[in-house]
Amino acid sequence: MGFLKGLAISLLSFLLFLSLSVFGLAFMLNNTILNPDLVTSELDRLDVSLLAEEILIEQPPEEEFGTDLVNTITKLEPLVKEQVSAAIYSVYDYLLGKRESPDLALTLRNTLLSSDFIVSMVDELDISSLAGEVLSEQLAEEIPEETGYMVEYLDESLDDVITELEPWVKEQVSVAADPIADYLLGESQSLNIVISMEPVMESLRDDLRHAFLQSPPSELAGLPQAELERRFDEFYQEFSEQMPSTFELDESLLGTETPADIAEALVEVEEALEQARQYVDYFQLGYKLLIVFIVLLIAGIILIDRRVRSFTRKLGTTFLSCGVPWLVATLVSKYFAGRWLAPFDIPSSIQEFLPAFVNDFLAPMLMLSIGLVVVGIVLIIVSIVYKRKPSV
Repeated sequence: MGFLKGLAISLLSFLLFLSLSVFGLAFMLNNTILNPDLVTSELDRLDVSLLAEEILIEQPPEEEFGTDLVNTITKLEPLVKEQVSAAIYSVYDYLLGKRESPDLALTLRNTLLSSDFIVSMVDELDISSLAGEVLSEQLAEEIPEETGYMVEYLDESLDDVITELEPWVKEQVSVAADPIADYLLGESQSLNIVISMEPVMESLRDDLRHAFLQSPPSELAGLPQAELERRFDEFYQEFSEQMPSTFELDESLLGTETPADIAEALVEVEEALEQARQYVDYFQLGYKLLIVFIVLLIAGIILIDRRVRSFTRKLGTTFLSCGVPWLVATLVSKYFAGRWLAPFDIPSSIQEFLPAFVNDFLAPMLMLSIGLVVVGIVLIIVSIVYKRKPSV
């Protein structure tokens, strides 16, 4: 009988050791990969603007363009991260069973393609630097050849015009944001946004007139004011007739196939998420059953042994057998997390990010292994100091 009892306790102890070992890995995964808080916090910690700057240094484009690009990324990074984090939480709500459908189109509509987000991005952008060069090239093409000297006045006036019109530009973006998002996500089958160019032409006319009259070109110097005004009016009449009165944004500009391509991509991602959710469901069920199984194993050892000194020693030894290797492996991994990256030629921002990421990823395992070691030591101490009460 004693042999069978000892065999049963040994078997349960072995199963407990295996279960705790598996539970350690499951505990780490449940608190890292399946934890949206950790994922979003790591995203927030990644310095994308610094990474972009390092990449541009290694492969430098034009210096001014590179500086503008880094400045733009720096301004937009907090806004983009905020919306990406919101999208991540929405996806995890589906994966973790908190919502029935992934509905990625709705997620995008409420985050990265929301009008509020687009307007916020435009508010952070320097419209003058982004639009100035493009408009300058397009408008210069419409200036008649015989009045080519007006190109210089156009270059001088355009920055002031764009600055004056910046609130108007942002207003047009705000108006167009929702229709564009609806079209891209297939909620609308057509796109037709008409923007009047009258405010642009009026502001451009006033600034060009002022610059022209203040400093006439050399070939017109000395002409009376009235003659200069007549020359300018003739030029601007011809120039404005060649300019479109409206700007139309329709399907052809965004691509007629774009909504279908986006819809197809979303369907593929949703199918992948559906499969991933099944695996997550199995994992969560197994995780809960594993906890129950561990509790039953501990209870079984206690009920079969019934001797406090004996079962505390066995449980303590089992906990230490699991906790110590996990603790050593975790500490070694944390120690060498940054050192194994040294030979690789990767940006310094990534080298700084990855060790901290590894530390955060291993933090649940470190906490669990320390807990197992502490409980194991306590149980062994109890088994040593416990004195059985003498029977009456």
